[in-house]
Amino acid sequence: MFASVWLLLSGLFYSLQLHSGSFPKPLTPEEERHYLERAAQGDLEARNILVERNLRLVAHVMIVCCCVFQDKNPPEFG
Repeated sequence: MFASVWLLLSGLFYSLQLHSGSFPKPLTPEEERHYLERAAQGDLEARNILVERNLRLVAHVMIVCCCVFQDKNPPEFG
């Protein structure tokens, strides 16, 4: 299970060219509203920005689920 999660996250790092090993900063509420409006109008770039900026949440959920299935405590996130 851990290997598959690591492989998926590594693929995300590579596809986003995250050489620093960190995800892009989250959007502010105003930025998120702006991109949601643009995405609703069919703007593919806005949709991609929303997806990329929310990968932090996806990674957090995957880590928590992985720890739960392995009976470990998930790490603290700030």
